[in-house]
Amino acid sequence: MLGLKAYAKVNLQLDVLGRRSDGYHELAGVMQSISLYDDVTLAASEAESARIAVDFDLEVPFDNTVRKAAKLFLSDSPYSVTVSVKKHIPSEAGLGGASADAAAVLQGLNTLFEGTKLERTNEELAAIGLAVGADVPFCLQGGCAVARGVGERLCALPSLPLTVFIIKGERGVSTGRLFELFDRQCGEKSGPQLPDYALDKLTLAIREGDLAAIGRNMCNALQPAAQSIAPEIGEHVSLMKRFGALGACMTGSGSASVGVFADRASAEPLSEHLAARRSACGEKLFFGVFDTVG
Repeated sequence: MLGLKAYAKVNLQLDVLGRRSDGYHELAGVMQSISLYDDVTLAASEAESARIAVDFDLEVPFDNTVRKAAKLFLSDSPYSVTVSVKKHIPSEAGLGGASADAAAVLQGLNTLFEGTKLERTNEELAAIGLAVGADVPFCLQGGCAVARGVGERLCALPSLPLTVFIIKGERGVSTGRLFELFDRQCGEKSGPQLPDYALDKLTLAIREGDLAAIGRNMCNALQPAAQSIAPEIGEHVSLMKRFGALGACMTGSGSASVGVFADRASAEPLSEHLAARRSACGEKLFFGVFDTVG
């Protein structure tokens, strides 16, 4: 039996460059792994009748990313696998929880089958991961990276020790619904949505370790459309900036928002404010301070 941590990701920047002929959207931005994670446990054994057993501690669709990843990895091999997932990463948040779980399963199976004909190269794992979900290749790689295409073309960046604050309200945002709304709102303007050189400025800031410049260049082209579905996203971004975040934006397709603070002490007043608000109003908020991973 093998236990792994499936780390969440945040988008420090995300632009939508246009819609592709296959219906997907061409993206460009920067992703970073953080210390928020799901617990994934798995075991494999040879069996007469191969099967995949998946157990989550909350309700998920039967045809989930974990099952897909295990099925693709094992293909027609005579092995059964049992996977157990304890969730900590919120769903419909833009934090890559489902992708992280799938990546952990692929990494775990590769470890369990090391030295056998089932063992895969990193490139083969990434190809399997992309067939499961666009963010799985990044979750396999981890750290910090520029992501292009649908998110699968990765260029590694230094993973700086950042203090990352996450806030998510009760409402989630469906990725499919968000992109439909985004396309309607953009109309004829199907090219890049962010200012020229935004990605270059952020990558330079990361390479130089300039926290203030990282904060200034955090942005997400999907955020205006997402706020039409969950208006609290804008409130959370503004709140983090008001409490001293160097920068903040929605992560991924939402509905979680991410802020970067100078250090944990700087983020403490916001934690106290949100805890008091949740206690007084019963507001269903997920929030926390996390470190970068990688």
